[in-house]
Amino acid sequence: MRTSKDLISDADSDAFYFRALEKQGIYLNEPQIQAVRHFKGPLLTLAGAGSGKTSVLVCRTGYLIAVRNVDPRNILLVTFSKKAAEEMRKRIARLPGLNDSIAATIQARTFHSFFLRIIRMHGVTQDILSETRYQHILLKRILREMGLQDAYQPEPLLSLLSSYKMQMIDVDSLPESSSEEKELKLIFAEYDKWKAANDQIDFDDVLLMAYKLLQQKPPLLAALQKRFLYVMVDEFQDTNMAQYALIKRIVEPHRNLMIVGDDDQTIYSFNGAKNEFILNFDKVFAEAKTITLDINYRSTSSIVGLGNEVIRHNARRKKKTLKATRQSKTSPQYLRPKTADDEAKTIISYILNQAKQGKRAFGDFAILYRTASNSRAIIEQFVVEDVPFVDYGSDESFYDHWIVKPLIDQNLNNRKVCHF
Repeated sequence: MRTSKDLISDADSDAFYFRALEKQGIYLNEPQIQAVRHFKGPLLTLAGAGSGKTSVLVCRTGYLIAVRNVDPRNILLVTFSKKAAEEMRKRIARLPGLNDSIAATIQARTFHSFFLRIIRMHGVTQDILSETRYQHILLKRILREMGLQDAYQPEPLLSLLSSYKMQMIDVDSLPESSSEEKELKLIFAEYDKWKAANDQIDFDDVLLMAYKLLQQKPPLLAALQKRFLYVMVDEFQDTNMAQYALIKRIVEPHRNLMIVGDDDQTIYSFNGAKNEFILNFDKVFAEAKTITLDINYRSTSSIVGLGNEVIRHNARRKKKTLKATRQSKTSPQYLRPKTADDEAKTIISYILNQAKQGKRAFGDFAILYRTASNSRAIIEQFVVEDVPFVDYGSDESFYDHWIVKPLIDQNLNNRKVCHF
């Protein structure tokens, strides 16, 4: 496979940048080079799984600064997780000609942290109800008080509410044509009422408040448009209407928007994400250029092959076939549980059976989940079935963990206070 070492001549004006990348062990393939070199106007980068999209985003950021002389303060790089944003900043700082102080001036943030900062600067003081676990507990309490604890689960309720809000549909406008719709509207109204009474907002509220703020304050919008002349959005397939609307407003004057994503990987449709934003990108931005990253460097041929076979049946998609660089005889398995609890029970049942039969030890298993909210049912099943586990997804100490802390608090409450 040809890389920058073969494709970029020393006579090219930007060869110094790619030679410096190669010294760091970064050898970009042809589509990656095209994406990194893109300068003005909209760009759709279709990035299949494991195709090096993060390297492209990082290297293009460095290219804009080192080759195009763009002020790093004019760059906005939006990701979907705090960890991804921090990782990008670290990698940008290691690029040729850059350092930590330069990387710190680049706005590499999640949607929520970026727009939270904006609304905080303009008078929003409410605390953030940031723990999904607490949102689940709150919804469970609301359901119990309404006598609906057996009818609904907190995870799908929270996802449905988020989907409505990210489509910019407020609770007051929800339909009431059936008894179920009436119940849902009441549940969501109670949830919003609790937040208001306790001076709290959630992450969905952050985006909606930001959008209204930009509508109400044209000078603020103009300042953001003037500041962020180059905008890049990662994992664009998971973008919802509110996020897309915010980004479109910021890039409206210059249209220097690079989006990176894969319409086949849209997994947050239940939460308002729409792969139509990728599919219709060249209609909204008629002058957009499209580049496809179709070489998978992460997974083996059996996994990539299965993925290709599954997604090729999608009715509406950008045509692409991933190619694997690694071979393996491993055969992946596919399950489709109905609920989070069903999924957890299936996983823990499999682990218990393997352990009882002596085929595997508990320490041989690792469970990966997309978001922190997915861990709730799994952890509960571990506790119920008395399966030892380590939760690497939490930054809390052992004694502050939500499973352990109530037990310690209860024990302390039952003990007599001694006075010396």
